Amino acid sequence: MNIKYILSGILFTFAFSSCEDVLSTKTTFELEDADVWHVPDLAKGVLHKAYQGIQTRPDCFDNNFLDCATDNAVTNVYSSGVYKLGLGGITSMDNPIANWGNCYKMIEYINSFLENGLTDNTLYNRVDKEKDKKIKERLRGEALFLRAWWHFELLKMYGGKGTDGVALGIPYLDHFITQEEASNKGLFVRPTYAKTIDCIIDDLDEAMDLLPSDYTSSEEEFNNQQMGRANKLAAAVLKSRVLVYSASPAYQDDDIVKIIGMGQYEILNPDYYKSKWEIVAMEINKILSMQGFEDFTILNKTMIADAGTTPSDDFVFYKYFNTNALEKQQFPPFYYGNANTNPSHNLVMAFCSKENGFPAYDSRSDIDYNAEGFNMIDDLYSKLDNRFRLNVYTHKMPFGDSGEKIDILPGRKDSKEYSENASRSGYYLAKFVSAKASMLNPTQTQTSPHYNPLLRKIEVFLNFAEAANEAWGPTDKKSCLYSAYDIMSDIRSTSTGINDDQYLESASTDETEFRKLIQNERRIEFAFENQRYFDMRRWLLPLNETVQGVSVSLNDNNDEVFTVFDVEQRKYEIKNYYTPLPYDEVAKNSNLVNNFGW
Repeated sequence: MNIKYILSGILFTFAFSSCEDVLSTKTTFELEDADVWHVPDLAKGVLHKAYQGIQTRPDCFDNNFLDCATDNAVTNVYSSGVYKLGLGGITSMDNPIANWGNCYKMIEYINSFLENGLTDNTLYNRVDKEKDKKIKERLRGEALFLRAWWHFELLKMYGGKGTDGVALGIPYLDHFITQEEASNKGLFVRPTYAKTIDCIIDDLDEAMDLLPSDYTSSEEEFNNQQMGRANKLAAAVLKSRVLVYSASPAYQDDDIVKIIGMGQYEILNPDYYKSKWEIVAMEINKILSMQGFEDFTILNKTMIADAGTTPSDDFVFYKYFNTNALEKQQFPPFYYGNANTNPSHNLVMAFCSKENGFPAYDSRSDIDYNAEGFNMIDDLYSKLDNRFRLNVYTHKMPFGDSGEKIDILPGRKDSKEYSENASRSGYYLAKFVSAKASMLNPTQTQTSPHYNPLLRKIEVFLNFAEAANEAWGPTDKKSCLYSAYDIMSDIRSTSTGINDDQYLESASTDETEFRKLIQNERRIEFAFENQRYFDMRRWLLPLNETVQGVSVSLNDNNDEVFTVFDVEQRKYEIKNYYTPLPYDEVAKNSNLVNNFGW
């Protein structure tokens, strides 16, 4: 890989005044590889490419959220990759959300930097050797974090099982691959899933030792264009995520966990299975003991859209954008948007009753569909917990600061009769969307500051709760700071506005019920943060649920009547718990064992 091509598109962003001795006789595009590593800004530019590869907006799947391939939402764009994915339209030759090539390209940038950008040839402080050493240590920490990040992006996509039932990971590249090595396909094999996890954790552990908790007292000045770089807390949150994947049922050998049907599996070695979760819980407990994880912050609208200049303390790794690009794709058509992502009625029913804490789909909630005179607005929407309005716009709900209400009655402004781009489900996206209703008005186009949280502190708490429940049940905390019950009680009492959390208390006596509570809590907390698709796969939940929506009509008395209807039938098969490796890669390297079913 030639470094001067790596740097294409970023060379002009740096000043070379301090490096005239190196560049005095060469123009930018005459630089050779060796020259790059003599110039600190250019050397860092190689590492920055691995940052830039991370998508800025959360609706980064053909201008959609990956939730559109789950029971959380449907897409309005029939030509998009997530629509094809949800209909089972994935093959080894055509993966609509493939990331194999891009991830390995990012890893090559990182390994090139690790091998060349931290030597004595590159001086980040020419005056003070000690400061130069500290900068290099921090840059190594960033590089190791990013290498772990990109390998995990591959692992959560392509990790799976071979036909022999062994859980497999992905080839882990711990050095820059030369052309000679690249031509020797026999060098690249799939290690076990556990081995890949170990490699990622090793990188993250070292990154945590090298990275600062924040950059407020850094030796370097960081401007807004460099917001969101890796720190110690980001590495810790990512480690907790990697750990829960390592123990999840989908990624155990067949002699530990065996898939027996869609949404069905059997734990064949419960002692070993629980021991893995116990190790994970203990490791995440260490993270919760670190400075910076004393608490978490509950998400609100202005933390992610129409945001201030300072990100929430809960966001430890994030992207920032000040545009209206997301609104162009997600606003209702009446407000000049495309309404690409439409939340489902399934998601609406996952929110909890403020009265007793049970999800709306649970018969034990105080929401009774069969009650005489049931009204969707008064008897469902208004009764759901505080997080509901953060995520979903419903019929008769005011849209942003417009003073106007969403109206999906046939022929009204937010209906399919008004625009073919109107919501298919009867719901519109609220999360991540600006409240500036006039933002896209052609006469007064505006932008809005957004944060896209990639890693949040609250995830560590939820990851611990999941692991602790699997290891010891809801209320036993062993020698840890918390029990699973402690965590869920704190989160739900802080975020939901539930008056009497009967669901929490009922579930606290049964590990299986508490698992369902945690899974539902993650579904709500991380809705439209592109986690649901991968969570469903690692938990081996039913992928083929029918996605539902609502319509509204007027009866003879001019009363509004809501009807729940099927919007889209998911067409996943058991093999879709795992993604096929790219056909080209398997065809040219017989050592790359594909996932079963492919």
